[in-house]
Amino acid sequence: MPRSLSTNIYCLYLIKLAKWLMLIMPIVALFYSANGLDHFDIYLLQAVYSLSVALLEIPSGYMADVIGRKKSLVVGSVLGTLGYGIYAISSGFYGFLAAEMVLGLGGSFISGSDSAMLYETLAAMDKKHRYFRLEGRITSLGHFAETIAALCGGFIAVSLSYRAVYVSQTLVAALAIPAALYLLEPPRTSLIHRPGLGHIIAVCKESLLGNKKLSSTLLLSSLIGTCTLCMAWTSQVYFVSMGLDEKSITPLWILLNLTVALVAAMADKVVATIGRRVALSIMILVIPGAYILLGVMALLPALLVLFAFYAVRGYATPLLKDLVNTYCPSETRATVLSIRSLLIRGSFALLGPFIGSLSAGYSLAIALQVSGVILVILALLAGLFLFLAVGKDISLAGEG
Repeated sequence: MPRSLSTNIYCLYLIKLAKWLMLIMPIVALFYSANGLDHFDIYLLQAVYSLSVALLEIPSGYMADVIGRKKSLVVGSVLGTLGYGIYAISSGFYGFLAAEMVLGLGGSFISGSDSAMLYETLAAMDKKHRYFRLEGRITSLGHFAETIAALCGGFIAVSLSYRAVYVSQTLVAALAIPAALYLLEPPRTSLIHRPGLGHIIAVCKESLLGNKKLSSTLLLSSLIGTCTLCMAWTSQVYFVSMGLDEKSITPLWILLNLTVALVAAMADKVVATIGRRVALSIMILVIPGAYILLGVMALLPALLVLFAFYAVRGYATPLLKDLVNTYCPSETRATVLSIRSLLIRGSFALLGPFIGSLSAGYSLAIALQVSGVILVILALLAGLFLFLAVGKDISLAGEG
Protein backbone atom coordinates (compact mmCIF):
# COMPACT_ATOMS: atom_id res chain seq x y z
CA MET A 1 0.00 0.00 0.00
CA PRO A 2 1.59 3.33 -1.07
CA ARG A 3 2.39 5.84 1.60
CA SER A 4 0.57 9.18 1.65
CA LEU A 5 1.99 12.60 2.35
CA SER A 6 0.19 12.62 5.68
CA THR A 7 2.84 10.21 7.01
CA ASN A 8 5.31 13.09 6.75
CA ILE A 9 3.63 14.79 9.68
CA TYR A 10 4.25 11.80 11.94
CA CYS A 11 7.83 11.44 10.70
CA LEU A 12 8.41 15.11 11.50
CA TYR A 13 6.92 14.50 14.94
CA LEU A 14 9.52 11.77 15.50
CA ILE A 15 12.37 13.95 14.21
CA LYS A 16 11.28 16.71 16.58
CA LEU A 17 11.02 14.16 19.39
CA ALA A 18 14.58 12.96 18.76
CA LYS A 19 15.83 16.54 18.59
CA TRP A 20 14.06 17.81 21.70
CA LEU A 21 14.25 14.76 23.97
CA MET A 22 17.15 16.54 25.59
CA LEU A 23 18.23 14.31 28.46
CA ILE A 24 21.28 16.49 28.98
CA MET A 25 19.54 19.78 29.77
CA PRO A 26 19.08 19.36 33.55
CA ILE A 27 22.75 18.45 34.00
CA VAL A 28 24.55 20.18 31.15
CA ALA A 29 25.99 23.03 33.22
CA LEU A 30 26.89 20.59 35.99
CA PHE A 31 28.56 18.27 33.45
CA TYR A 32 30.61 21.13 32.07
CA SER A 33 31.60 22.25 35.57
CA ALA A 34 32.60 18.70 36.50
CA ASN A 35 34.93 18.71 33.50
CA GLY A 36 36.63 21.97 34.47
CA LEU A 37 34.70 24.51 32.36
CA ASP A 38 33.68 27.93 33.69
CA HIS A 39 30.81 30.26 32.67
CA PHE A 40 32.76 31.78 29.80
CA ASP A 41 33.68 28.33 28.45
CA ILE A 42 30.03 27.26 28.51
CA TYR A 43 28.86 30.29 26.54
CA LEU A 44 31.85 29.96 24.21
CA LEU A 45 30.96 26.36 23.39
CA GLN A 46 27.39 27.32 22.58
CA ALA A 47 28.64 30.24 20.50
CA VAL A 48 30.82 27.81 18.52
CA TYR A 49 27.77 25.60 17.98
CA SER A 50 25.80 28.60 16.74
CA LEU A 51 28.61 29.66 14.43
CA SER A 52 28.91 26.10 13.13
CA VAL A 53 25.22 26.18 12.27
CA ALA A 54 25.49 29.69 10.87
CA LEU A 55 28.39 28.97 8.51
CA LEU A 56 26.37 26.43 6.54
CA GLU A 57 22.89 27.65 7.48
CA ILE A 58 22.02 29.35 4.21
CA PRO A 59 24.00 27.01 1.89
CA SER A 60 22.37 23.93 3.48
CA GLY A 61 18.92 25.54 3.37
CA TYR A 62 19.46 26.44 -0.27
CA MET A 63 20.69 22.89 -0.95
CA ALA A 64 17.47 21.57 0.57
CA ASP A 65 15.49 23.78 -1.83
CA VAL A 66 17.52 22.44 -4.78
CA ILE A 67 17.98 18.72 -4.03
CA GLY A 68 15.07 18.18 -1.63
CA ARG A 69 14.23 18.69 2.03
CA LYS A 70 14.24 14.94 2.77
CA LYS A 71 17.93 14.46 1.87
CA SER A 72 18.86 17.45 4.01
CA LEU A 73 16.97 16.02 7.01
CA VAL A 74 18.66 12.62 6.60
CA VAL A 75 22.16 14.17 6.59
CA GLY A 76 21.31 16.37 9.58
CA SER A 77 19.97 13.40 11.58
CA VAL A 78 23.12 11.34 10.98
CA LEU A 79 25.42 14.22 11.99
CA GLY A 80 23.34 14.95 15.08
CA THR A 81 23.78 11.38 16.27
CA LEU A 82 27.52 11.52 15.58
CA GLY A 83 27.88 14.79 17.52
CA TYR A 84 26.39 13.37 20.72
CA GLY A 85 28.52 10.26 20.24
CA ILE A 86 31.63 12.45 20.32
CA TYR A 87 30.34 14.17 23.47
CA ALA A 88 29.85 10.79 25.15
CA ILE A 89 33.54 9.88 24.79
CA SER A 90 35.05 13.34 25.44
CA SER A 91 36.14 14.85 28.75
CA GLY A 92 37.54 18.32 28.07
CA PHE A 93 36.95 21.60 26.28
CA TYR A 94 38.43 20.59 22.92
CA GLY A 95 36.53 17.31 22.75
CA PHE A 96 33.33 19.20 23.54
CA LEU A 97 34.32 21.78 20.93
CA ALA A 98 34.56 19.09 18.23
CA ALA A 99 31.20 17.68 19.29
CA GLU A 100 29.55 21.11 19.10
CA MET A 101 30.96 21.69 15.61
CA VAL A 102 29.52 18.39 14.34
CA LEU A 103 26.21 19.09 16.06
CA GLY A 104 26.21 22.54 14.51
CA LEU A 105 26.79 21.10 11.05
CA GLY A 106 23.95 18.65 11.57
CA GLY A 107 21.71 21.37 12.89
CA SER A 108 22.28 23.48 9.79
CA PHE A 109 20.92 20.69 7.57
CA ILE A 110 17.79 20.26 9.70
CA SER A 111 17.16 23.94 10.37
CA GLY A 112 14.66 25.32 7.88
CA SER A 113 14.19 21.97 6.13
CA ASP A 114 11.83 20.61 8.79
CA SER A 115 9.46 23.59 8.75
CA ALA A 116 9.67 23.82 4.95
CA MET A 117 8.82 20.11 4.68
CA LEU A 118 5.79 20.59 6.95
CA TYR A 119 4.52 23.66 5.12
CA GLU A 120 4.97 22.16 1.65
CA THR A 121 3.37 18.88 2.75
CA LEU A 122 0.30 20.78 3.96
CA ALA A 123 0.27 22.90 0.79
CA ALA A 124 0.31 19.74 -1.36
CA MET A 125 -2.63 18.44 0.70
CA ASP A 126 -4.40 21.81 0.33
CA LYS A 127 -4.23 22.27 4.10
CA LYS A 128 -1.59 24.97 4.58
CA HIS A 129 -4.06 26.93 6.72
CA ARG A 130 -3.37 24.28 9.36
CA TYR A 131 0.34 25.12 9.53
CA PHE A 132 0.12 27.39 12.59
CA ARG A 133 -1.84 24.78 14.52
CA LEU A 134 0.47 21.89 13.57
CA GLU A 135 3.64 23.94 14.14
CA GLY A 136 2.28 24.71 17.59
CA ARG A 137 1.60 21.03 18.22
CA ILE A 138 5.06 20.02 17.03
CA THR A 139 6.57 22.69 19.27
CA SER A 140 4.40 21.40 22.11
CA LEU A 141 5.52 17.83 21.47
CA GLY A 142 9.11 19.00 21.55
CA HIS A 143 8.68 20.62 24.93
CA PHE A 144 6.72 17.70 26.36
CA ALA A 145 9.64 15.56 25.18
CA GLU A 146 12.07 17.95 26.86
CA THR A 147 9.98 17.72 30.04
CA ILE A 148 10.09 13.93 30.05
CA ALA A 149 13.76 14.09 29.17
CA ALA A 150 14.48 16.37 32.12
CA LEU A 151 13.00 13.80 34.48
CA CYS A 152 14.79 10.89 32.79
CA GLY A 153 18.08 12.79 32.45
CA GLY A 154 18.05 13.78 36.10
CA PHE A 155 17.29 10.19 37.11
CA ILE A 156 20.10 8.80 34.94
CA ALA A 157 22.53 11.39 36.35
CA VAL A 158 21.66 10.56 39.96
CA SER A 159 21.55 6.78 39.41
CA LEU A 160 24.54 6.44 37.09
CA SER A 161 26.59 9.46 36.02
CA TYR A 162 26.54 12.64 33.98
CA ARG A 163 28.36 10.83 31.16
CA ALA A 164 25.69 8.12 31.03
CA VAL A 165 23.22 10.87 30.16
CA TYR A 166 25.24 11.74 27.05
CA VAL A 167 25.44 8.09 25.99
CA SER A 168 21.65 7.89 26.30
CA GLN A 169 21.33 11.15 24.35
CA THR A 170 23.23 9.59 21.43
CA LEU A 171 20.71 6.74 21.25
CA VAL A 172 17.81 9.17 21.34
CA ALA A 173 19.29 11.28 18.52
CA ALA A 174 19.58 8.17 16.36
CA LEU A 175 15.76 7.86 16.29
CA ALA A 176 15.64 10.71 13.77
CA ILE A 177 17.52 8.74 11.12
CA PRO A 178 14.79 6.18 10.20
CA ALA A 179 12.13 8.90 10.48
CA ALA A 180 13.98 11.09 7.99
CA LEU A 181 14.50 8.16 5.63
CA TYR A 182 10.75 7.43 5.66
CA LEU A 183 9.75 10.95 4.57
CA LEU A 184 8.13 11.58 1.18
CA GLU A 185 9.26 14.65 -0.78
CA PRO A 186 6.08 16.65 -1.54
CA PRO A 187 5.61 17.97 -5.07
CA ARG A 188 6.30 21.69 -5.58
CA THR A 189 4.68 23.99 -8.09
CA SER A 190 7.88 25.95 -8.66
CA LEU A 191 11.55 24.97 -8.46
CA ILE A 192 14.89 26.75 -8.61
CA HIS A 193 15.89 26.53 -12.29
CA ARG A 194 19.30 28.21 -12.15
CA PRO A 195 20.87 27.41 -8.78
CA GLY A 196 24.09 29.12 -7.82
CA LEU A 197 25.78 31.65 -5.57
CA GLY A 198 24.24 34.55 -7.45
CA HIS A 199 20.76 33.25 -6.77
CA ILE A 200 21.55 32.70 -3.07
CA ILE A 201 22.67 36.33 -2.81
CA ALA A 202 19.55 37.48 -4.64
CA VAL A 203 17.29 35.50 -2.27
CA CYS A 204 19.07 36.94 0.78
CA LYS A 205 18.83 40.47 -0.60
CA GLU A 206 15.14 40.12 -1.40
CA SER A 207 14.37 38.54 1.98
CA LEU A 208 16.30 41.05 4.08
CA LEU A 209 15.92 44.25 2.04
CA GLY A 210 13.45 43.92 -0.81
CA ASN A 211 10.33 42.35 0.69
CA LYS A 212 9.50 44.62 3.62
CA LYS A 213 6.84 42.32 5.08
CA LEU A 214 9.21 39.38 5.01
CA SER A 215 12.26 41.31 6.22
CA SER A 216 10.39 42.86 9.16
CA THR A 217 9.02 39.44 10.12
CA LEU A 218 12.46 37.84 9.83
CA LEU A 219 13.99 40.57 11.98
CA LEU A 220 11.54 40.24 14.87
CA SER A 221 11.42 36.45 14.62
CA SER A 222 15.22 36.28 14.73
CA LEU A 223 15.48 38.61 17.71
CA ILE A 224 12.86 36.73 19.73
CA GLY A 225 14.47 33.44 18.71
CA THR A 226 17.83 34.72 19.96
CA CYS A 227 16.29 35.67 23.31
CA THR A 228 14.63 32.27 23.78
CA LEU A 229 17.72 30.33 22.71
CA CYS A 230 20.01 32.29 25.00
CA MET A 231 17.58 31.95 27.92
CA ALA A 232 17.71 28.15 27.64
CA TRP A 233 21.39 28.32 28.57
CA THR A 234 21.23 31.43 30.76
CA SER A 235 18.59 29.84 32.99
CA GLN A 236 20.90 26.85 33.56
CA VAL A 237 23.78 29.13 34.54
CA TYR A 238 21.38 31.18 36.67
CA PHE A 239 20.17 28.11 38.56
CA VAL A 240 23.72 26.95 39.28
CA SER A 241 24.78 30.45 40.34
CA MET A 242 21.88 30.50 42.81
CA GLY A 243 23.23 27.32 44.41
CA LEU A 244 20.72 24.83 43.01
CA ASP A 245 21.75 21.23 42.25
CA GLU A 246 20.28 18.62 39.89
CA LYS A 247 17.62 17.63 42.42
CA SER A 248 16.29 21.21 42.41
CA ILE A 249 16.99 22.07 38.77
CA THR A 250 15.24 18.99 37.34
CA PRO A 251 11.71 19.73 38.68
CA LEU A 252 12.08 23.41 37.74
CA TRP A 253 13.11 22.47 34.21
CA ILE A 254 10.16 20.07 34.00
CA LEU A 255 7.65 22.73 35.07
CA LEU A 256 9.09 25.35 32.73
CA ASN A 257 8.92 23.01 29.76
CA LEU A 258 5.40 21.91 30.67
CA THR A 259 4.43 25.58 30.58
CA VAL A 260 5.80 25.99 27.06
CA ALA A 261 4.26 22.71 25.91
CA LEU A 262 0.77 23.49 27.20
CA VAL A 263 0.68 26.96 25.66
CA ALA A 264 2.17 25.75 22.36
CA ALA A 265 -0.42 22.97 22.12
CA MET A 266 -3.16 25.60 21.98
CA ALA A 267 -1.11 28.43 20.48
CA ASP A 268 -3.60 29.03 17.66
CA LYS A 269 -6.46 29.36 20.16
CA VAL A 270 -4.46 31.63 22.47
CA VAL A 271 -3.51 33.97 19.63
CA ALA A 272 -7.03 33.90 18.17
CA THR A 273 -8.45 34.89 21.57
CA ILE A 274 -6.17 37.85 22.26
CA GLY A 275 -5.44 38.79 18.65
CA ARG A 276 -2.16 38.68 16.74
CA ARG A 277 -1.30 42.30 17.37
CA VAL A 278 -1.72 41.95 21.14
CA ALA A 279 0.10 38.60 21.14
CA LEU A 280 3.05 40.16 19.33
CA SER A 281 3.07 43.18 21.66
CA ILE A 282 3.17 40.98 24.76
CA MET A 283 5.96 38.95 23.18
CA ILE A 284 8.01 42.07 22.40
CA LEU A 285 7.86 43.24 26.02
CA VAL A 286 8.00 40.01 28.03
CA ILE A 287 10.65 37.98 26.18
CA PRO A 288 13.55 40.51 26.31
CA GLY A 289 12.27 42.22 29.47
CA ALA A 290 12.67 38.99 31.43
CA TYR A 291 16.45 39.35 31.26
CA ILE A 292 16.32 42.65 33.16
CA LEU A 293 13.96 41.26 35.78
CA LEU A 294 16.10 38.18 36.38
CA GLY A 295 19.03 40.48 37.02
CA VAL A 296 17.27 42.57 39.68
CA MET A 297 14.93 40.14 41.44
CA ALA A 298 15.40 37.57 44.17
CA LEU A 299 15.09 33.88 43.26
CA LEU A 300 11.37 33.36 43.98
CA PRO A 301 9.96 36.31 41.96
CA ALA A 302 12.58 35.62 39.29
CA LEU A 303 11.12 32.14 38.90
CA LEU A 304 7.68 33.68 38.30
CA VAL A 305 9.23 35.83 35.56
CA LEU A 306 10.76 32.72 34.01
CA PHE A 307 7.37 31.01 33.94
CA ALA A 308 5.86 34.06 32.21
CA PHE A 309 8.75 34.01 29.73
CA TYR A 310 8.20 30.34 28.92
CA ALA A 311 4.44 30.79 28.61
CA VAL A 312 4.87 33.52 26.00
CA ARG A 313 7.54 31.44 24.29
CA GLY A 314 4.91 28.72 23.86
CA TYR A 315 3.00 30.69 21.22
CA ALA A 316 5.85 32.90 20.02
CA THR A 317 7.78 30.32 17.98
CA PRO A 318 4.85 28.87 15.97
CA LEU A 319 3.33 32.33 15.43
CA LEU A 320 6.55 33.85 14.10
CA LYS A 321 7.29 30.84 11.89
CA ASP A 322 3.78 31.10 10.49
CA LEU A 323 4.31 34.76 9.64
CA VAL A 324 7.64 34.03 7.93
CA ASN A 325 6.09 31.22 5.88
CA THR A 326 3.20 33.48 4.88
CA TYR A 327 5.47 36.05 3.26
CA CYS A 328 8.13 33.82 1.63
CA PRO A 329 7.93 32.05 -1.79
CA SER A 330 7.61 28.27 -2.01
CA GLU A 331 10.72 27.59 -4.10
CA THR A 332 13.07 29.24 -1.59
CA ARG A 333 11.20 28.46 1.64
CA ALA A 334 13.99 26.41 3.28
CA THR A 335 16.52 29.10 2.33
CA VAL A 336 14.43 31.87 3.89
CA LEU A 337 13.85 29.83 7.06
CA SER A 338 17.61 29.19 7.15
CA ILE A 339 18.22 32.94 6.94
CA ARG A 340 16.08 33.25 10.06
CA SER A 341 18.11 30.55 11.80
CA LEU A 342 21.36 32.16 10.67
CA LEU A 343 20.33 35.46 12.24
CA ILE A 344 19.38 33.67 15.47
CA ARG A 345 22.57 31.64 15.67
CA GLY A 346 24.79 34.53 14.66
CA SER A 347 23.17 36.82 17.22
CA PHE A 348 23.48 34.19 19.93
CA ALA A 349 27.16 33.74 19.05
CA LEU A 350 27.55 37.40 20.05
CA LEU A 351 25.07 37.56 22.93
CA GLY A 352 26.15 34.39 24.75
CA PRO A 353 29.85 35.30 25.17
CA PHE A 354 28.81 38.90 25.91
CA ILE A 355 26.74 37.70 28.88
CA GLY A 356 29.48 35.25 29.86
CA SER A 357 32.23 37.87 29.81
CA LEU A 358 30.16 40.40 31.77
CA SER A 359 29.30 37.68 34.26
CA ALA A 360 32.97 36.78 34.69
CA GLY A 361 34.08 40.42 34.96
CA TYR A 362 31.25 41.74 37.12
CA SER A 363 28.35 39.46 38.01
CA LEU A 364 25.59 37.49 36.33
CA ALA A 365 23.06 40.05 37.60
CA ILE A 366 24.87 42.92 35.85
CA ALA A 367 25.21 40.83 32.70
CA LEU A 368 21.47 40.12 32.64
CA GLN A 369 20.52 43.75 33.24
CA VAL A 370 22.80 45.17 30.53
CA SER A 371 21.88 42.56 27.93
CA GLY A 372 18.20 42.95 28.83
CA VAL A 373 18.20 46.70 28.20
CA ILE A 374 19.82 46.18 24.80
CA LEU A 375 17.36 43.44 23.86
CA VAL A 376 14.31 45.47 24.91
CA ILE A 377 15.39 48.43 22.76
CA LEU A 378 16.03 46.18 19.76
CA ALA A 379 12.72 44.36 20.22
CA LEU A 380 10.76 47.62 20.35
CA LEU A 381 12.42 48.83 17.15
CA ALA A 382 11.85 45.49 15.39
CA GLY A 383 8.23 45.41 16.51
CA LEU A 384 7.63 48.93 15.23
CA PHE A 385 9.17 47.99 11.87
CA LEU A 386 6.88 44.95 11.63
CA PHE A 387 3.69 46.83 12.46
CA LEU A 388 4.54 49.57 9.98
CA ALA A 389 5.46 47.13 7.21
CA VAL A 390 2.56 44.72 7.60
CA GLY A 391 -0.09 47.11 8.85
CA LYS A 392 -3.63 45.78 9.23
CA ASP A 393 -2.66 42.56 7.41
CA ILE A 394 -1.03 41.34 10.60
CA SER A 395 -4.44 40.25 11.90
CA LEU A 396 -5.07 38.11 8.82
CA ALA A 397 -1.57 36.78 8.08
CA GLY A 398 -1.38 33.02 7.85
CA GLU A 399 -5.14 32.52 7.84
CA GLY A 400 -5.61 32.12 4.12
